[in-house]
Amino acid sequence: MSPSAARDLALRLISEHKLSAWEFGFNRRKCALGLCRHAERRIELSAYFVMANDEAAIRDVILHEIAHALAGYRAGHGPKWRAICERIGAVPERCGEARMPGGAWQASCPACKQSYTRHRRPRRGMTHYCGDCGEFNGPLTFRRTNQNV
Repeated sequence: MSPSAARDLALRLISEHKLSAWEFGFNRRKCALGLCRHAERRIELSAYFVMANDEAAIRDVILHEIAHALAGYRAGHGPKWRAICERIGAVPERCGEARMPGGAWQASCPACKQSYTRHRRPRRGMTHYCGDCGEFNGPLTFRRTNQNV
C-alpha cells in the first residue's frame, strides 16, 4: 500500500471514530507497527510497516491505535481497550504479525537454527541465548550483516 493511500485510510478512520482533534503521521520505527501519542493527540504508523504490508494489516493497526485513543492513556491493552477493539473491528491483540525490516545484527541458534536479529549492536558483556533452547547450547553470537540500515 502506498503511503498516500495509508494516510487517506487513516484520516478517514480517525474521522469515522470522531477523533476530530487528532492528527496522523508516519515515523521511522522498525520495531513498532503503530503508535498512539496521547499527549500530542497523534496516531502514527511506521513507514517501513506501510511499505511492506497489505491494506488489511494496515487497517487493523490503524484501528488498534484508534482504540488506544478512544480508551485513554491508562487503559493500556486492558479490558477497556479490548472491548473498544472488538466494537470497532480491530483484532484485540497486543502484537500482530507483519513484515518488518530485519536487523543489521543477526545470530542463529547452533542447535535449532532459530534466527534472531537486532537493529542495534548488542551491548558488550551481555549474553543472549535462544528463547527455545536456553543456555544449554551456548550463547548466540551476533554478527553484522551487509545491510544498509
